[in-house]
Amino acid sequence: MKRIYKALFFVLAVSLFASCEVEFSPNADWKEIPVVYCVLDQDDDTSYVRVQRCFLGEGNQYQYTSVADSIYYPQGALSVAIEQWNATLASDGTLHRTGDAPVRVLNFDYKEIVSKEEGQFYNTVQPVFACATAGLLDSLSVYRLVVVKTATGDTIATAETQLIYGNVQLVRPNNNIMFQFSGTSGSKTCEFYWSSLSGARQYQPIVRFFYRDFIIDASVNPPDTIITPHSIDIPCNTVKSNMRDPFMTTNLSQNFFLTTIKNSIEDVECNKNIIDTVQIFITCCNEPLAAYMYAGHPGGSLVQEPFTYTNINGGLGVFASRRTHISFKVRTPASSVSNYISSLKELNVGF
Repeated sequence: MKRIYKALFFVLAVSLFASCEVEFSPNADWKEIPVVYCVLDQDDDTSYVRVQRCFLGEGNQYQYTSVADSIYYPQGALSVAIEQWNATLASDGTLHRTGDAPVRVLNFDYKEIVSKEEGQFYNTVQPVFACATAGLLDSLSVYRLVVVKTATGDTIATAETQLIYGNVQLVRPNNNIMFQFSGTSGSKTCEFYWSSLSGARQYQPIVRFFYRDFIIDASVNPPDTIITPHSIDIPCNTVKSNMRDPFMTTNLSQNFFLTTIKNSIEDVECNKNIIDTVQIFITCCNEPLAAYMYAGHPGGSLVQEPFTYTNINGGLGVFASRRTHISFKVRTPASSVSNYISSLKELNVGF
């Protein structure tokens, strides 16, 4: 009896699917969806907004990415502005927009740049919107991005963000506790300890290591000395903030520090001088940018597919803030018998 039921079910299933001839197209009616990227830093001379659009069509989608009209708006099609609003400070450090009108409007101009890296997307030119903002961004204001379609006057995208404000105190290392590595052999580290900033969700210290090529040209009389300065940026571990702790800490492995330097030096033949200071940048970003980066690179998550994060109303992308110019010059050990100097010389790249 079970065999009869199974056979009957099979026949019905085949008949049902054979009779379904509904045409289906994955391409719904076209809807304009702008993709907007803007990251504000009050220490930058110029701020940029990048606006492009989603595309949809029949056939190979990669073909559309190589056509400028598919992904970029033509010049004059959009007006882009960022409004500065007064704000009140909440107990959790967040700012909330107040007032009936902005206190300032920053208008962005259309500009074409040619520094985009090659890839699947059209890269001959890249249109962006730029505005000189040196000294104009107030860390205690809320900023509202507005993208308007000039032909109709319709606002097609908006977003809000606050800046990261406050001053950083670098507790370790400093000119008394020099930049150097300590611990057991093979696992030495340098600890970084600094005061947190209001509105910063994620930090990453970066160490800029300085050296210079020191070449003596004996082919001329008297011999000529050629000195060429260089620097190498070595990133530390990223650390997330709960936005309540007054201080943050992370560390840098000596092995990673030395390996990065060795792999970054191309000319290992010429003599090199080690500079007795490093520059330490305390880079950080606010909640929207941290969430956007985590969405694209969930790192360590059991979920294999990344999810999409956006804070753009009416579109996709991110409007956020960061700090990249906070830095400190810190002394390094100058003695030739120090672990710091001897480890660099053991790289056999000319030091």
